[in-house]
Amino acid sequence: MRYAVAICVLLVGLAVAFAVLLEPRHGLIGTNLVDAIAQGAALAACLWTARRVCGAERRWRVLIGIQAGGGLLGSLLFVLMLQAGADVSGHIGRGYAFFLVNYAVALAGLLSLPTESMGGHSGAYRWYAITLLDCALVVGSLALLEWGTALGALVRADVPNLTQFVLALAYPVGGLVLATAVVLIASFRRPRSPAALGFLGLGLLASGITSNIFVYSVAHGRTELPPWLLIGFIIAFLLMFLAVLVPVPAASRPDRLVSPSARAMWMHAMLPYGVLCAAGALAVGKLLGGVGLDRFETYGMVGLLLVALVRQIVTLRENTQLLAAVRKRERQLHHQAFHDPLTGLANRAMFTRQLGRALEHDRGDLDNVDGPRPLSVLFLDLDEFKQVNDTFGHAVGDELLKISAKRLRAGTRPTDTVARLGGDEFAIILAGCGPVDPRMVGERLAAAIQAPCPLAGRPYAPRASLGLVTLDPANLPASPDILLHQADLAMYAAKRERAGRLVVYRPELALPTATAPTPSSPGSPGGASRR
Repeated sequence: MRYAVAICVLLVGLAVAFAVLLEPRHGLIGTNLVDAIAQGAALAACLWTARRVCGAERRWRVLIGIQAGGGLLGSLLFVLMLQAGADVSGHIGRGYAFFLVNYAVALAGLLSLPTESMGGHSGAYRWYAITLLDCALVVGSLALLEWGTALGALVRADVPNLTQFVLALAYPVGGLVLATAVVLIASFRRPRSPAALGFLGLGLLASGITSNIFVYSVAHGRTELPPWLLIGFIIAFLLMFLAVLVPVPAASRPDRLVSPSARAMWMHAMLPYGVLCAAGALAVGKLLGGVGLDRFETYGMVGLLLVALVRQIVTLRENTQLLAAVRKRERQLHHQAFHDPLTGLANRAMFTRQLGRALEHDRGDLDNVDGPRPLSVLFLDLDEFKQVNDTFGHAVGDELLKISAKRLRAGTRPTDTVARLGGDEFAIILAGCGPVDPRMVGERLAAAIQAPCPLAGRPYAPRASLGLVTLDPANLPASPDILLHQADLAMYAAKRERAGRLVVYRPELALPTATAPTPSSPGSPGGASRR
């Protein structure tokens, strides 16, 4: 980079010497030659660095290289015409029509620069569309402001060749589009290489300013470029040359996304409309002052309003997609908050909530003719689960939990709530079993859960202890904690018997001699099986 900067300073100094010391025609030939050297250096740097990178880094270098190559061809043809003594002013329109293609290529290269959305959600095609629409609004509004304040009167007063003027006007408009795109990328995107974007942006800005100066020169009838004006184009291509030589940084990590501030998001939304409002205010002021709008101002304002409408439609579509994504994310978060991630069953929070709702419903059924619907809670604990983890590993233990959860879901109704409370503990709310005895349901589940299954490539017969409690209407009101504790006591009674069967809660199980430690106590018999 040090050698590249030295070469750039040398070439700019040489161009300044040609423009100042030589007579105009020879100075124009000299500065055009320096311009061709700058464009050739940019082209060579693009081709040289594009071979060493891939993806988006290669794509933007190739596109900028195409722009530099087109400019080099035009500069060499211009020098040959000057040396042959041809009148270049008559060819200025066709020449600049050719150069306009380079601006489309440069814009494609600029949009290909590797950047990331600060919010992490903007798709590439959506970003391209919004950038192009914003550029059209900003540049079109600036063109209307420039036309309405000074340029329009100048053109109406004296323009020798309107066609040449329109072609020359399109050149700075293209430069302004590129400069606006640079500002939008720098402000609302995170470029992978800020230095490359900075050099490229300054180069495009220098080209745009130089082109605007040329427009006013054409408006006054001077269609031949003065030598000093080419210095701006030389600086522009030398800055692009430096941008290509900036070392490629390592790709940023996806977990380091930076969320944009509310102010940045508001500015991004309002920037193009602010410039459009300024142009609209100028047009309204003219109408209120009794000054009519010319054809350029009228059609330009209508076109900008149509562009603004399209941008609003794109923004509305994005907002709708964002709202749908937010609602989907809310559903996912709600599911994660109330469900076990391993088995997909309800977790303890959801189980407690559902049990509380079932109890409230049963209190409301006290006045029914048939009495309240029976409400039962089944508590299940896998025996020797710690031994499975220690022998086969935690992955096999997780597989056993999934098999058990699947069997519990298959043996219950959709209206029942099956939950994993933690570790190897499961609980089921049997609400309103109707004519079916809850004990029969529990025994059926005990048989299903203890059926042999393949585990770690070999047959395995799980063992489980189950406790069942059925709500006694005489004991209302009850609480979820009381019911769960009673089912837990019944389960520990089954675990003490080591028979792998179901035990129904009895009041005597709550006596001090029969009370087992709670599942969360360190000394509980099942404590060794907790994970």
